[in-house]
Amino acid sequence: MISLVPVSGLDTDLAARARFDAWARVLEDVARDEQGEDHDAWSAEELRGLEGSASKRRLQVLAVDGDEPVGAAGVIAPLVDNESTAQVFVAVLPAHRRRGVGDTLLHWVEEQARDQGRTTLHAETQWGADTDDDPFAGWVERHGFGSAQTVLRSDLAVHQAEVPAPSVADGYRLETHVDAMPEADLADRAFLARRMSTDAPLGDLELDEEEWDEERVRGEDERTRAMGRRVVSTFVRDLGTGRLVGYTSIQLPEGTPHLAFQHDTLVTREHRGHGLGMALKLANLRALADALPEVRVVRTWNAEENAHMLAVNQAMGFRPSGRLRAWQRHLGRG
Repeated sequence: MISLVPVSGLDTDLAARARFDAWARVLEDVARDEQGEDHDAWSAEELRGLEGSASKRRLQVLAVDGDEPVGAAGVIAPLVDNESTAQVFVAVLPAHRRRGVGDTLLHWVEEQARDQGRTTLHAETQWGADTDDDPFAGWVERHGFGSAQTVLRSDLAVHQAEVPAPSVADGYRLETHVDAMPEADLADRAFLARRMSTDAPLGDLELDEEEWDEERVRGEDERTRAMGRRVVSTFVRDLGTGRLVGYTSIQLPEGTPHLAFQHDTLVTREHRGHGLGMALKLANLRALADALPEVRVVRTWNAEENAHMLAVNQAMGFRPSGRLRAWQRHLGRG
């Protein structure tokens, strides 16, 4: 008999913490099965660090058969924008598949999303680079999801790459920060995050512009620190206005000091065509090597339709290592 047990990273008693750890292990074991040892699953402590956000509500459940964990699921509901949507995930350990565990978890996910007033679900599948075909597409499609975007995962072997000094166009200046940026620039950072939510390719995903302000930026920085992650970011400043008009960021988890993750890269549309994207990424990689020399690989994700950024990454030496597909489903009233 499958039972669903709520879990939260905010719980402090030992039994509840153990349940959360078991939930996180399910996600890691499933990621390892799907992607191999080179998987992208987050540690339990990183996942704890995500809790308590003022901008997102997280609901999570562990599926158990008796006392044995067999699956995990979650719903992430935005609270300040895109309030009709929810990001959802379902994971079942390989030995317990084809027993209805996934269907049970998906039903729970749908009910939680409906209770939060959500009408559009977003989900993701991931797999290795050895095939273009999503091995999970059949199950996802049978449950009413449609493909909305395909994303290429790429890796850069840092110590084998030649990273030349960036060339910056006249009228601009690059500025790099490790772990924290000046308080005076938080408003510009919020503006760039807002633009990132609309300027980056979204495929067929139905998403509105995100609401960002200085307080939300501070909150996200606090959660990154709580996850135990180091951050190296480079910004480009328009000297004519004094405003930040682009940025790129790399995060390094405490648990994988050899593997860093490329996060957002953006140059606002008004300032494109000057090679600023390449300059940002080169400067940030050089800063990463100086600040965190233990990093061996930087991993990034780019939508297949983002031809410009894919070309930039390929020129820098990034090579394909996997794929991610974003899925979308509109909930009925049932």
